[in-house]
Formats: sequence, structure tokens, C-alpha cells
Amino acid sequence: MKKKIVLLLICLLTISSLVGCSKKEEKINIGVSFGVGEATRWQKEKTYMEEKAAELGVNIEVRLNRTDTPLTQTEDCIEMIDQGIDVLILTPRDVTNVEEIISYAKEKNVPVISYSRTVLNQYVDLVVGYDSYRLGQTMGQYLSESVYTGDYIILKGDPSDSNAQLTYDGAMRYIDPMRDDINIILEEAVPGWSRELAKEMVIEAIQNNGGNVDAILAPNDKIAGGCAEAVKELGIDHHVVITGMDAELDAIQRIINNEQDMTISLDLQMLASTAIEEAVLLASGKKPKVNTEVSNGYSTPVPGYLITGIEIVKQNINSEIIEKGFYTTEEVYGN
Repeated sequence: MKKKIVLLLICLLTISSLVGCSKKEEKINIGVSFGVGEATRWQKEKTYMEEKAAELGVNIEVRLNRTDTPLTQTEDCIEMIDQGIDVLILTPRDVTNVEEIISYAKEKNVPVISYSRTVLNQYVDLVVGYDSYRLGQTMGQYLSESVYTGDYIILKGDPSDSNAQLTYDGAMRYIDPMRDDINIILEEAVPGWSRELAKEMVIEAIQNNGGNVDAILAPNDKIAGGCAEAVKELGIDHHVVITGMDAELDAIQRIINNEQDMTISLDLQMLASTAIEEAVLLASGKKPKVNTEVSNGYSTPVPGYLITGIEIVKQNINSEIIEKGFYTTEEVYGN
């Protein structure tokens, strides 16, 4: 009888051990939803996230929801939650319209990381992104130090993107004190971060101003491209200072050709990798890395991990872009 009991206990301990091992060996599942436009950065970030997830031995599914079809971003997120993800990394299409996603994730005990764009008026477990206010300061300072007087165009990004307002606020810290010395001929948001719409807006504003402009605050490189095209098509015979952000290849080439003056290099690999590392911490029940608090309209600030970018001008393209491997010499300068 005693032998049977001992054998039974051994069996139970063995089964318990196997179950424990099985649980330990279960992979973490991360779901990512990008509710974004056509900028090239998002495909890069998708690749970086997948590479980091493979390095850490976790499962990942990244969905680029560009048009809300065939599924809306909300439907995408709910579907991934129902499929058993442990953490949701969310770049919202509309930062003010994510309550259903956040509520459902909370109901299912799935932590949410707000990535690149900060969810507004909702509690999220972490914000991972760039310090958009400081990025705006970089652009505003560059313009203010380059063009002291003259005609300015001030463009903001998409109204539904909280980063657009933060970038604008940062830039205006330097431009607002100049209002008595400059003439702002256009100060508007660009819905959808549309290059084509920005070009139309700039052409109309310049034509209404007798064909003149001296400085353009463009909040990213897509919009900067539209502005540069407008200036060229209108045949303006003096240099117009144009900012940008994202360090896209065509923007780097415009800087070389004196059609754009600066952009900001955002280390997308660092940002994407950080988001995956933080997701693994949250899925493991550990505290995420935090270096700030973000006021997003919720009753209390939410935890944040923010990083900054590097100003790129013609003089540092080789050291900051080519030598760091963002683009090759051939891509930047041609054969």
C-alpha cells in the first residue's frame, strides 16, 4: 500500500512538473496594429518589430491597417485579442476614437502600449514614442535662426494625430515670439498628412501673397515634398527654407539639391525594438521601463518611454545617415 502511495505521489509530481514546464515554454504573443498612412517608415518598423520578436523568442502579428478595410482597426484589434495575444501595441488611426479597443483589451486583461501616436483621454499601460514637443522645437529653432523676417507658412500634421499638435506647439515656442517680425500667410493643419493637399494649400497661399514665401514649417518629409514641388512649380527665384521630419530618402536627396533644408532622423529600429522589449516585460508581469509621464487627457498622467531624434542637414548626411547605415552612398548621391 505504501509503495502504491509513493508511486502515486511520484506520478503526480512528475505530471505537475511537466505542466509547469509546459507553461514556462508557452511563447508570449504580441499583437500590433498600425492605423497609419502610406509613409515608408511603417513597413520598416514592422520589419524591425518582427526581427526583435524573433530575437527574444516571442510570437508577433503585425497588421498595417491603412484604409480600415477589409477590417476596421477596431475589428483588427478585437480579432487579435480574441485570438489570444498577451499584449497589444497600438498606433491609432484616430487618437480620440479608441475607447472600444481600450475597453475590450482591459476586459480581457490585455495590456496596451500606445506606440508612436499617443492615445488621448484613455488609460494605457505605456506610451512608447518620440518626444514630439522637442522634435517640434528642433524645427522651429532651425526656422527662427534661418529666417528672421519675411513670409512664413506654418503647416501642422493631421488633426487626429496628437503628435501633430505637440510638434506644432514645440515649433511655435520659437516662432511665436517672432510674430511681430514675420508675416504668416498660412497656418493650417494638413488632413491625412497628405502631400498632395499640402502642395495645393501652399500654392494657393503663395499665389494669394503675390507669389512670395520665405520659410515653410513642414512637419514631416511627405508634406515637405509637396511644399518643395509647389515652390518649384511657382518658379520662386529665391531660396525658401523648408523643414521636415523622418529622414526619408527623397528628403535627403532634396537637402543635397537645396530643395529642403533639414529633416530629423528618427531611429525607427530603436523605437520598434523598445516597444517589443516593453511588451515582453508587460506580458511577463514585470514593470516596463519608464523615463517620463505623459499627459494624454486621462485623469492622471500615464507612464511613458520617449526618445528623441537627430537634426539632419547637408553637412552631416554622411556621418548621420550613410555611416550609420540608413542609406547607402549610391542611394543618396546616385551612381
